[in-house]
Amino acid sequence: MEARALWHIGDTRSEILSENLSLPTDYLAVKSAYSSISLGTEKLVATGKVPSALHTIMQVPYQSGNFAFPTKYGYSIVGQTEDSRWLHTLHPHQDYLAIAHADAYFFSATIDPKVATQLSNLETVINAIWVSKVTEKHTVLVCGLGSVGILLAQTLKEYIGAKVWVLETNSAKKTALQDWGFNCCNGQKEYDICFNVSASADGLQYCIEHTVTEGKIMELSWYGNQSIMLKLGTHFHYKRLQLISVQVSEIPIEYRDRHNYLSRKQLAEKIMQQISFASFITRIIPFDSLPDFFEEVRSDKTNNDFITLVKY
Repeated sequence: MEARALWHIGDTRSEILSENLSLPTDYLAVKSAYSSISLGTEKLVATGKVPSALHTIMQVPYQSGNFAFPTKYGYSIVGQTEDSRWLHTLHPHQDYLAIAHADAYFFSATIDPKVATQLSNLETVINAIWVSKVTEKHTVLVCGLGSVGILLAQTLKEYIGAKVWVLETNSAKKTALQDWGFNCCNGQKEYDICFNVSASADGLQYCIEHTVTEGKIMELSWYGNQSIMLKLGTHFHYKRLQLISVQVSEIPIEYRDRHNYLSRKQLAEKIMQQISFASFITRIIPFDSLPDFFEEVRSDKTNNDFITLVKY
């Protein structure tokens, strides 16, 4: 079987290349339908900004090549088996897949396959909720409304019942957030818990300056090998603020006696069945246009979208 996949050839060029796909007897053949672009991480990969010390740790299932280029990379993909069952798996952007049975998560037929691409992002959201211990009593801020940020804000509002405010500097996205009924912050409030998903020093600094005494700042961004500068001499120390990392793949230690990777995925599916996320998918790119999309990404073209998918 021939498969076509997106490869980052170097830090300035991406191509779709063909390869022969073998199918071991204990593997599933999958026709891809949609994959999700994790923009922050994938930009760092495409521009060669993954720290060399993390080249092994950052490998994703079925990745080929390495972060020093060329590399075949991607994140979250949904497709169908030969008997028409829908599944979610972790895999680079590719039109046909051969995956082990253990790597397939078969989700309910009631879920839109486009929305199902966000199962992995919802697992990140769940980790942030678990680690933060957020409840309906908290007033919270979500700073940076990309794919994870918008899912987090909606889940905090609709599933947890917290009082949610959002901070987004992109004017087009800010208008959309207001149309969807989100409270856009005005700089006058302080929050019990701030979730930074902006991947920027400015966003993290804003959270530090607008969190209540002994409040929590949850850092969901990943910066690759980029350094950021923060001012910790004002609010951070005298308020005794907690700055806490949220890491996507590992189950938080205090939850490991109750959850594993499967049960967390099942919880993500449960949330997906209770909350509508479809309207947040604001761009769908044809697979063959992916090299052009990553040329945009490398040029730092303004991104007005919340969740971006690839259609095969």
